[in-house]
Amino acid sequence: MRRDGPRSAGDLLTELFRRKGMGRSMKRAEVVLLWPRVVGRDVARFSSARAFTNGVLIVDVTDSETAMHLAMQRQRFVAAYHDTYGLKEVKDIRFQAGRVTAERSPEEEPAAHGDIDPAADLSPLEGAVAAALLPEDVAASARAAARSVASHWARRRAAGHQPCPTCGVLHDGALTPPLPREQRMAETGRWNEAIRDRELCPSCRRSAREPRVIAAARRLALSPGEMDPGLSYEEAQVARRSARMYLEDTVNDLLPRAVADPSIRTHLEQAARCLAALVLGKSAHELTDPDMHVLDERVARFLGWSWS
Repeated sequence: MRRDGPRSAGDLLTELFRRKGMGRSMKRAEVVLLWPRVVGRDVARFSSARAFTNGVLIVDVTDSETAMHLAMQRQRFVAAYHDTYGLKEVKDIRFQAGRVTAERSPEEEPAAHGDIDPAADLSPLEGAVAAALLPEDVAASARAAARSVASHWARRRAAGHQPCPTCGVLHDGALTPPLPREQRMAETGRWNEAIRDRELCPSCRRSAREPRVIAAARRLALSPGEMDPGLSYEEAQVARRSARMYLEDTVNDLLPRAVADPSIRTHLEQAARCLAALVLGKSAHELTDPDMHVLDERVARFLGWSWS
């Protein structure tokens, strides 16, 4: 419940899939599932949306002549995605001649026939669809899409894919062999941001290089409670991670220097305050002595387990 009343079905599903790291995959599934409604049942009989990636929807059609005919109308279809369904992510549509999947009703989706990875956790997804009280035709499509996505992520987990630390999306960055230069740096313990960014999914890795995300991370490192409202949820998480990594490196660098030179203690305490505040979601002036437990024990011990 929101303060201003019940949350809509769309809000419930969006929040669930965002938390499960499925937001982008669900958006891709939504674009594909909506193709028959965008073009109508007659056109859907000889065309089948297959995939949506990088803003382009791939549609299989029966023959090259049909592909050419539909390609002339693709801007109208794109406009329908934008105006009717609010899916601004659709930038273009490409038609390819090939085998067209026969049109199925929502009840005939593969998910309904048990084509689901047994490791997929479906209960939160199906529970959210049920709680949203959607119309039955929409709910059936939502359940099919949710099951497909859950099964997809279960297969990825089984293959060794790891979740992105910022958005939660599973990716194969950890499985990609390191470059020779990265291997040499890892062996000598000289980790840099380029190596640590392998933990991020490709989308969050691109965000980490955006100037406005970098600027937001710098502001967060100095003022942990101030987040740029212009950032998306994923961009904000990337900025928060970058700020935390910077502060952790700073604290680790200052600690041995502060031991040797007491005049550096003030700088260490300031960096430690910002790090603790960022981890706890507080502002620096709201910290209390028990909050020091989020710091490395060596740092907290050196500071006497007290901010005073």
